[in-house]
Amino acid sequence: MPSLDSLEKIINHRLTLLVSVSALVVAIVANFVGTNALATKGFAVSESESKILLIEKQNRNLRVNIEEKSNLQGMSAQAEYRGFISASNIVFVPTPPTTALR
Repeated sequence: MPSLDSLEKIINHRLTLLVSVSALVVAIVANFVGTNALATKGFAVSESESKILLIEKQNRNLRVNIEEKSNLQGMSAQAEYRGFISASNIVFVPTPPTTALR
């Protein structure tokens, strides 16, 4: 029959093994949860970068559009198309000074 001392050692070894395996399982589960969280954030970052590229492209297109619209020749052509005519004789009318200048 085994001695009482050897039974305590067996129980102690089993308890140590159980605690070690439990700690290993907890570490593995925590690793999976962390990896999943990082992978999800990676997709979010990738999606944000795609949106940034799209917005930058739209910004470039809008800048080109603004340059085209603000071109003096283009504005002159639009004015003629809409029926405006350029002034041929400009007369400047002198005005009396304002109260602050008297």
